[in-house]
Amino acid sequence: MEKWMEGSGLPNAMDLIREPKLIQNYVNDMISNAVPAFAPSFLQKKSQIKSATKNRPKGKPASPLIKSPRTKSFETHHFVIVKFDFVQEINPEELRLFIRPDKVKLEFPDGRREEIVLPSIVLPDSYRALYKDGILQVKIRKRSLNRRYREAYIRWT
Repeated sequence: MEKWMEGSGLPNAMDLIREPKLIQNYVNDMISNAVPAFAPSFLQKKSQIKSATKNRPKGKPASPLIKSPRTKSFETHHFVIVKFDFVQEINPEELRLFIRPDKVKLEFPDGRREEIVLPSIVLPDSYRALYKDGILQVKIRKRSLNRRYREAYIRWT
């Protein structure tokens, strides 16, 4: 194992045990490379600008970056409610909302997407979406449980 680690450029195992800072720095580097949200703010802004200019169609001017909204989802007896609380003022006509039985997806004008996993299965066609005072609220009816029994046939020989 030690030969493999030396050959791959990784530090010696005993050095890792003696120097926990090496592990911490390695993990922080891996996280910042994999998840830009944990990277320093200047790296995050640079990657957002690149993705915003890369994903927009030709001939359309770039819209200013929209900060990701705070999201909250909860359920009542008959509905699932998802709230997107926007930090800055936005034009709701530029947003696109998609609903499927298990998720809600919000697309921003700059091409970014935000997906929320719903706590229950819903009926995507039975929704109400309202944007007011910087909050987008989506109310979706839950799919009712079919409590009827269905006969199951038994094969026999």
